[in-house]
Amino acid sequence: MSARAAVLAVLALGLGCLLTAATDEGNVRWGERAGRTVPLAPLCAAIGVWGALAPVRARGEARALQALGRTRGQVGAAAVSGGAAVAVVAALLVAALGTVSLAGFFPTATHARAWHWEEGGGEGGGAFVDRVHGVRVGADAVPVRLPASEILSSSASTSTPPHGRITAALVTALTGVALAMLLAQGLLAAPRRRATRMLPPGAVALVVVAVAATATIVLFQAAAARLLPSLVAVAPAAALTCFAVRCYRTAS
Repeated sequence: MSARAAVLAVLALGLGCLLTAATDEGNVRWGERAGRTVPLAPLCAAIGVWGALAPVRARGEARALQALGRTRGQVGAAAVSGGAAVAVVAALLVAALGTVSLAGFFPTATHARAWHWEEGGGEGGGAFVDRVHGVRVGADAVPVRLPASEILSSSASTSTPPHGRITAALVTALTGVALAMLLAQGLLAAPRRRATRMLPPGAVALVVVAVAATATIVLFQAAAARLLPSLVAVAPAAALTCFAVRCYRTAS
């Protein structure tokens, strides 16, 4: 079950990377494409857990194991470990590889003054060049696409906030683990009776995840604008992980 969850999470992440490559502006380095896809790693981890546990729940195997004395935490432990491992590996790659762009975590607007004049020899003379968008316009007024090696990536055109890379890695790992645990408990939880007025645990978890995701996005935006330290963005992910661990221990 662990291997199934990991494979499904990797396939989901690979599909996201392919979709990013198919819909981008072209001539984009794979490091930048990976940086646009890595923020989806926690969601892909949850997809892996769902793909591994949904058939187990549909066939009634989860209830059978719980009837034999296994807790929900024990039943879903393998799927959680497989799905969360993909998010953790993605976080380690973000932290270790400087070629992976952080533009997906710290988005900033491209400066309008990207064009500049470059002198050149020969008959064509100089030309206006925009290395951010990868375009060169010479004396004939015809735009020409620059080679990929001469295009300035968005991560290079805008500086990363201090500790931005470690922040992105921590948020990716913590959120991936939290979503994997919460989804596993949501799939394996027994349905509640309609007579109770209390919100079901699944609804509470959805509210917590939505609040944490919104807060993380806002804090990443604030860090990109240099309004707050980047490490502050780790707080919602850490709180979500603590909530997920508490729910998991309760189920165990």
